[in-house]
Amino acid sequence: MSRVAFMGLLLSTVAAVAHAGDKPLVQPVPDWVKLAPVPDTRALTDDSPLMLVSDVQARLGDGGSWTYVERATRLATIQSVSQAGTIKIDWQPAHGDLIVHGVDILRDGQRIDALKGHAFTVIQREAGLEKMMLDGQLTATLAVEGLRPGDVLDLRYSLTNKDPALAGNSSAGGPILSEPIKIGFARTRFLWPSSAKVGWKAYPVGAVPKEADSGGWHELVFAQPLPRQPDAAPGAPGRFARPPFVEASTFADWASVSRVFAPLYRTEGLIPAGSPLAAEVAKIAAAEKDPRRRVAAALALVQGKVRYLYRGMENGNLVPQAPAQTLALGYGDCKAKTLLLLALLHALGISAEPALANLGAGDLVSARLPSAAAFNHIFVLAKLGDETLWLDGTATGTRLEDLGDVLPFHWVLPLRAEGASLLAVPDRAPARFNTIATLDQDLRGGINIPAPFDAEVTLRGGTAVAMRSLLGMLPKQDQRILLQRFLPGGMAETMLTDANVRFDDSVGTATITLRGIATQRWGYGDLRYRTQLPIGHLPDLPDRSRAIWKDVPVDTGEPSRTRTTIRLRLPEGGKDMALDGATAFDQPLPGGRRLSGKASLAGDLLTLDTEQAQTGGEIAAADLPAARMALAEFRNRRISVRTAPRYPAPWHGVDATKRAHRYDEVLARYASFIAERPEEAARYVARGYFLTLIFERQKALADFDKAIALDAKPDTLFRRAAVREALGDRAGAIQDLQAAQAAAPGNTPVLARLTMLLAEDGRKDEALALLDPRIAEGGENLPDMLSAKATALARAGDKDGALATIDRAIADKPGNGRLLNNRCWLQGTLNLQLEAALKDCTRAIELSDQIAATALDSRALVYFRQNRLDEAMADLNAALEQRPTASGTLFLRGVVEARQGKKREAGADLADARLLDPQVDANYARYGIKP
Repeated sequence: MSRVAFMGLLLSTVAAVAHAGDKPLVQPVPDWVKLAPVPDTRALTDDSPLMLVSDVQARLGDGGSWTYVERATRLATIQSVSQAGTIKIDWQPAHGDLIVHGVDILRDGQRIDALKGHAFTVIQREAGLEKMMLDGQLTATLAVEGLRPGDVLDLRYSLTNKDPALAGNSSAGGPILSEPIKIGFARTRFLWPSSAKVGWKAYPVGAVPKEADSGGWHELVFAQPLPRQPDAAPGAPGRFARPPFVEASTFADWASVSRVFAPLYRTEGLIPAGSPLAAEVAKIAAAEKDPRRRVAAALALVQGKVRYLYRGMENGNLVPQAPAQTLALGYGDCKAKTLLLLALLHALGISAEPALANLGAGDLVSARLPSAAAFNHIFVLAKLGDETLWLDGTATGTRLEDLGDVLPFHWVLPLRAEGASLLAVPDRAPARFNTIATLDQDLRGGINIPAPFDAEVTLRGGTAVAMRSLLGMLPKQDQRILLQRFLPGGMAETMLTDANVRFDDSVGTATITLRGIATQRWGYGDLRYRTQLPIGHLPDLPDRSRAIWKDVPVDTGEPSRTRTTIRLRLPEGGKDMALDGATAFDQPLPGGRRLSGKASLAGDLLTLDTEQAQTGGEIAAADLPAARMALAEFRNRRISVRTAPRYPAPWHGVDATKRAHRYDEVLARYASFIAERPEEAARYVARGYFLTLIFERQKALADFDKAIALDAKPDTLFRRAAVREALGDRAGAIQDLQAAQAAAPGNTPVLARLTMLLAEDGRKDEALALLDPRIAEGGENLPDMLSAKATALARAGDKDGALATIDRAIADKPGNGRLLNNRCWLQGTLNLQLEAALKDCTRAIELSDQIAATALDSRALVYFRQNRLDEAMADLNAALEQRPTASGTLFLRGVVEARQGKKREAGADLADARLLDPQVDANYARYGIKP
């Protein structure tokens, strides 16, 4: 039994002829098969289904089964000819035959024998070799000659199987197709002797067969497709799944499955005296007297000295190799490792038994038909007093403290001579951590500025084992994307500059090291900056509002335990910063989850340690309302870092940070990131954005130049236009905006900025030539286009035209806060209709929180025009609380402060405004406003 494929779900448990072989047989269709209708190729149209026949018929009897398959496919295009033109059929020669009944081309009402003069080629590919699997499976291939678009390729074959290990039992399966699948003829048919006791189960809703008895055979026929299946409840446990198949089995119950397999794992006489295996037993017995330690030592031997390799050839699909052979070879699959571990434990006086499981679909087992096909894995259950130990020889790195952990199988079947029923796996979190993660980030460069981080994540268990094969199947760039998913913390705009994995097979771990640049987001309010710390991942509970889902519980996932440590180096030595909210928590949550954590701040070092444990339990549907409430309450918890009121703006420390060379590491990482793939424009854009944040605009311009030379995306052109405008290069900014607008004509912000700059540059006609056709089109964007035109007219000095145009926009959408704010702003800059402007701004503030800051700024300008300096100052302060980086607002506050005689405050605000926007003086001078 392999880790991945114990027996195929549908067609692997088939066949019953006397002589299995490694060459396909060519024989007529057997008499018991009912032939499907032949597709009429002359009646086919472009709307005809591509799959014209899907016919699966299985007969159980004589201790085995025989499955017949017919597939008739319409080859509508040359691509489908290429895809379907090479036939591939897999089979296991150790247990049965591949019998080909026909390969025909149906064309214009004619049947052309594609096998005439041709034969299948047999290859042994061992497709599972990268998963350490040697299954002995063969593949018969045939390149069908003469196919052309419009043909129908009709393939008919049988697979037979009779496995002596099943003691005369057999099973079979077939698909059940449902709408919206479009198909011509579809059928799944089962036959077995009327006197035989055979169970069957169909999983899709509405899969009810026609049953009949004739000539000593019982028949089930499922016509298809079924009506569209009900939507599956999201997050449902596996037993609620309705997979699209039907299966039949001669096993009466789970106990009969248990009894059939139990003899394969008897250990009497399997450790020869004087053998190396006997020496290993003696060594453990001498070293360890405590039973628990003996179990740990035996498991360590199986996991550490025997590598995993599945061998399914000959009779190895179900029968394990002998323990002494497994130790001598140094490899074995889950069957071999289980038998070896059982032999060791029994020799050491430990009570233990094998148990079947299903990797990946364990909860579905409880809803399945009793059959060997329900399982794909085997392991050991050991008893120490009243405690059951769940021991997997194919795992790695299990330690003494892990012996109490359960395995994530949901349901298992112990193998006993007297038989056994399914056993539920208890819900229990692991004793040790599956994941241990640390993240260090240096934020000394300032608030909301990209900063370097280093992280290390150690994985243990199944995820670590799967990591090696996953990485082996992915190109390097995709590997990095995969590894980034393991990055802890709630950082934004993450850019991974380096990622590596090292494996330690002796302890079964994968350690991921990640380096890069990311932004820790700080919000601003109440005159403070604040950043929230991640206290644990809590997925949303899925919807159960639909009537068909109301009784379905929620699966919370596999048992797990994680620990995360986040360390942040804060700016300014941590001065004027403090933790906000409860600094420690220990909270049980629905579904067997528990979150705990603690934060501390010492100098400039902030440390947050969190742990999360998950038992793998379910949340009953009736408990979901209370569970949602508990999760909502926990999400309201906040651990954050806050600054003191009126903390210096982030840009105040940029020059000092440069002098201290604290941006050197970030820039070095950007440089290495670019050097890795210098042909990728996005990498230059990322560094250019960072350089604008630290006011290195000329260097940023060079990066944007390089990016645009590689890939002139509209967004990049828009960014470069902003840098050029800040540097006083209006002509260059206009050129970039024109290029961006040409590439993305529907981008309203680009068009609005372009037409405004054109108007300021005395090119009013050009601006209107861009806007008027859009305005003539009407549509949803009409108010926005009118607003942009009003701004352009105002910048061109056409006061009356500007106000008339914005009035028209507001007439179309009178309750739009953005439009009201723009009219207020235009009236303020033009120094017209000031009382009406105040009403517009006030109404805009009332209508939308999202534009409140800009509307407050606009109203402050109107108050300034009216010489109501105190009201203007109040609005400017309120606006800056929401948008502390608004250069225009800072500039106007500096002007107001100067009028009020507050020279020091005015100088500080004006300096900040000019740093953020070197053109701010020129912009306000257009309105007649100067310090």
